Amino acid sequence: MATLAVAYGFGRYGYGLFLPRFQAEFGGSTGALGAVTSIGYLGELVALCVVGWWAGRRSPRLPIGIGLGCAGIGMLLIAVAPGTWVLAAGVAVSGMAPGWVWTPYSDVVQETVKPRGRTHALSMISTGTTFGVVLAGPAAFFATDSRWRLVWLGAAAVAFLVLAWNIRALPSAPVKREPPHATVRWRELAGRRDAWPLFVAATSSGLIGAAYWSFAGVAVSTANGGNERVAPALWTVIGIAGTIGVFTGRFVRHHGLRAIFVAAQIVLSLSTAVLWLAPAGWGFALTSAALYGCGFMVGGTLLSVWSSLVFPDQPTRGFSVVVAFITLGAVVGPAVLGRVVDHAGLPTAFAIATLLALATLAALPRRSRNRSEGPEGS
Repeated sequence: MATLAVAYGFGRYGYGLFLPRFQAEFGGSTGALGAVTSIGYLGELVALCVVGWWAGRRSPRLPIGIGLGCAGIGMLLIAVAPGTWVLAAGVAVSGMAPGWVWTPYSDVVQETVKPRGRTHALSMISTGTTFGVVLAGPAAFFATDSRWRLVWLGAAAVAFLVLAWNIRALPSAPVKREPPHATVRWRELAGRRDAWPLFVAATSSGLIGAAYWSFAGVAVSTANGGNERVAPALWTVIGIAGTIGVFTGRFVRHHGLRAIFVAAQIVLSLSTAVLWLAPAGWGFALTSAALYGCGFMVGGTLLSVWSSLVFPDQPTRGFSVVVAFITLGAVVGPAVLGRVVDHAGLPTAFAIATLLALATLAALPRRSRNRSEGPEGS
């Protein structure tokens, strides 16, 4: 949880929170600065390929250590950036971190946690993101003028501390669920039952998520007369509401994967619709944040649970493919919607995100034969 709080909650999503501050400091259009996040997502794709190859061959401590190192170095570069190029380099380096750190925990959970507790463990780990966001929001209240650099220096220090904690806590030996020479081809993973609906949902999650994290702060700040306090409040509410993701495994056990997927997508579409139709006013902004925190965190955590059902024998490799699709969506999101923002405005970008969230309902998971069985039984 601490690892994902650092890598995602601050290293990845903190950039969007500070985007108005970066724009005031370094200049540049909202769309162009938002598109900078796409660089980090491309680096994440490379990391995911390496992690998938290392699964069963290297200790999970290695990729997780590399990822936290990237988070720390990238945030340090952001903290000392004299201009846009160093800022972009910092965003790119820290943006690689999620590709290294999230999926290796799948093997650890599969190997060390009893079957009945695996979905809850995966939910707890995935929800680490929201706790990082909870901390990032109040930190932004402190970050007036040049003090934003102190916030990023502090975040870099935390990244290195969590790195040391992982080195001490995780096993040094590989988690071997198959012979080291065994390889799983892309064709085999893609041919699994339920694989492609999962991949479609993952791509949509990445695109909508990247757009919201990149532009929501600017949208509510602009709609509320440039008030810099609205965006930090938005992030804080997202983080608090997102803690519901801890219970995703239990929700799936009691209500089924399909029902929770539908609920998460509807709530997510409502969150972007608010920024499309009524971004002005604290009430509307915080309502959007609460809806987004619930929809995004439950939906994102659901992907890890869904992946464990589709790829039970290849948890890290299978989930690496899923996260690769999330990342593909995230590469497209800021780059394409950034151009939409510059040419048609922020409301149009959130209108597109709303329609996409609703369209993703077509990628329904397969209905389990016995809903009460829980994910492992299914």
